[in-house]
Formats: sequence, structure tokens, C-alpha cells
Amino acid sequence: MALPCNNINLNLYRIFYTVAKTKSFSESSRTLHISQPAISKHVQNLEYELNTQLFYRTNRGIELTPEAINLLVYVEKAYNYLMLGERELEESKELTKGKISIGVPTIIGSYYINTYLKIFLKDHPNINVEMVNNNERRLIELFNQHTIDLLILPNSIRANKEYKTVELKKEEYCFAYSKTLPYNTITSLEEIMTKPLILPATTTKARKDLDNILNELNLNPNPMMELDQTELILTYTKEELGIGYLPKSIVLTNPDLDIIEVERELPTTSITLIYDENGLTTAAKTFITILTNSTILPENNETENL
Repeated sequence: MALPCNNINLNLYRIFYTVAKTKSFSESSRTLHISQPAISKHVQNLEYELNTQLFYRTNRGIELTPEAINLLVYVEKAYNYLMLGERELEESKELTKGKISIGVPTIIGSYYINTYLKIFLKDHPNINVEMVNNNERRLIELFNQHTIDLLILPNSIRANKEYKTVELKKEEYCFAYSKTLPYNTITSLEEIMTKPLILPATTTKARKDLDNILNELNLNPNPMMELDQTELILTYTKEELGIGYLPKSIVLTNPDLDIIEVERELPTTSITLIYDENGLTTAAKTFITILTNSTILPENNETENL
């Protein structure tokens, strides 16, 4: 029978969490500095208290039962909240020490928040800033697990309603090319469609928005390359392989590229900050203030919760 909440044995859950993450009694023993028989006994005790089997014992080791997988979701969140509490206690009011973990796709980490980080670190040089680069789906998973503090992503995403979202910038898209190529006389989308094109993959929001405009004009692009990472589109555009479809501010930071100005207004995207108001350390709150109050990027405005 499950114990009442005020009698929860946190040590048992600490051991369960370690075993679940390592999937090994021996490795958990080394990590926790507890004998392997004691680890096994503690797991058995938790299984007895919960009246639930948590692990399958196999010839290859151990595997989580479906019930353990469900339990791990909550235990991992609780564990990360405890770590957050420790970090908050370690940070002094003057921010003489601490850490921020920021989840960003590589292209945003490279082009959008460098200036903000310089401002923050100039005033708080002892804060450790961890940049976690991955695809958006994985970053959202890590954020939901409270492994990272802040998310900065392109486009609007469906986040948990508990989270706060702030639109940092509206970003225009454009067609760009290496200045070594003879495309400086092009002025229309129709002519652009006749050239080698490097476009976002059809599964991306940027490509879907572009295709909507092209469909209205009865234009059918036939790209030579379709890529799901903006940094790759930028790389191959700079390598003179064709005309790339890119965020305008990124193009403007590359002196070797030029923009094709067309009469038709092209789509925009949003650079969005996402955070959990109940899961922020002092350092994270300070960095958010810099991001949202700075005049470096225009059109900073807070949106409704998703």
C-alpha cells in the first residue's frame, strides 16, 4: 500500500531515479556509493510500498516497466526542481556565482543572442552560461524536464500552458546570394524561380509559409537543395551554390551576401523566449530582464500564454 505523502521516503526515490537513468544496479552502486545488494533491497522496498513492479530483470540487465516509465516522468521533474532549489540557494543576491542553461537551435545561438550574453556576462562574469544546442523537439523535451532554464526558438510553438512566452523579435525572410554570382539584376519572384534554389525543407514552417505565397502566384519552385537547418542553407548560399531563402538579419551580418529585393512582401517568423515563471533562479530572471527590456532588438512585446 502506498505511503501517505507526508511519509514519502525521498532516499528510495533518489535510488529509483539513479537506477532508472543508468539501467544498471552496479553503475548505480558506484554513483551513489551504496553496495549493490543495498541498491537492490531499496528498489524492492519501493516496489513493495507502491505495490508495483518497477523493473524487469533480464539477462542483459534491467528494463523499466510501463509503470516505472510513467513514475520516472514525475520523479525526474521533482529531482530537477530540487537541483534548481540548490542552485537558487547557491546564488547570492549580487550574482557572484550561479548558472543559466539556455536551449537554442545553433542558428539562434550564433546570430541572435550574442549581444545579450555579452551585456549579461559583462555585469555578471562569474555566472556560468550553458548553451544547449539541439533540434527544437529535443530542446522542448529537455525544457519540460526542467533540465534547461530558458528556451529561445523560432516560430510559435505549442508549449505547456503553465509556461510564459515572450516574442523577442519579428524576423523577415529574404532571398540571398553570394555577391560573386550575377544575380544583382533580379527583381521578381518569377525570375528567382528560374535560378538554382536552396530552400528550407517542405516540413518546416518557413517553407510552408513561402509555398503559400508562391501558390498564390502560380509559381512552382524546383529547388536544387532542400534543408531543414538554416545554418546549412546559409553555408551553401555562401559557397555560391545558389539562391538561399534565409532570415534577413542573418544575411545582413554576412558581408559576402546580398539580398534580392522583390515587390512581394515575404513571410516573417518570431524569435520567442519561453520560460517557467515558477522555475527560475535569480540569474535566469536577470538574463530575462536583459532580453525583454533591451532596445537592441525592436518590437519586444509579451504575448499571451500558449
